[in-house]
Amino acid sequence: MTYRKSMDIYEFYDRAKVGEKCTQDEWDLERIPMAAMELKDKYNLDFKGEFIPTDKDMMEKLFNAGIEMLLNCGIFVTDFGRVVKFTEDEIWESINNPQYKFTLGTGRDAVEVAKRGVADKKKPIIQGGPTGSPISEEMFVPVHMSYAQEKEVDTIVNGVMTTIRGKPPVPKTPYEILAAKSETRLIKNAAAMCGRPGMAV
Repeated sequence: MTYRKSMDIYEFYDRAKVGEKCTQDEWDLERIPMAAMELKDKYNLDFKGEFIPTDKDMMEKLFNAGIEMLLNCGIFVTDFGRVVKFTEDEIWESINNPQYKFTLGTGRDAVEVAKRGVADKKKPIIQGGPTGSPISEEMFVPVHMSYAQEKEVDTIVNGVMTTIRGKPPVPKTPYEILAAKSETRLIKNAAAMCGRPGMAV
């Protein structure tokens, strides 16, 4: 194979604008289920009751099925209603050139996120938070403080405000922008009040 520089977000965006058209229903109800069933039969995938397979042969089959599914199906971009496809070389280039580690947060609250192997004894990063759950304006800061004050939690995965200034953050309106900016500011304040001003959000 001839490898090249991995695709960046700009190239992905350009491809998404001109990719094959597809509806959400076609993707969710036809393309993905059909591909999954075909690959299940082709690779004889049977986890035998395990949620995550530990048999090495089955793990290899699952990996190869995943590669084939990505190659054949691509990625559906909901904002454009189009599919982004990749070549086999591009897929392997991304697999063979991962970012092995990066830092989240700042100062004494910074944590290093590093690649971990199977059965790795290295402690994983713990991301705590309401993770996209709707939260009222009144409870937004207290809820996020409840996570930030836990020493085991390394970063916050935030919830979303149901209202801002008493108004719903309707998409593509100024209230959506205000809500997004307010969420970040309030979560940083919540972390600071727990003595963790550099905690990543």
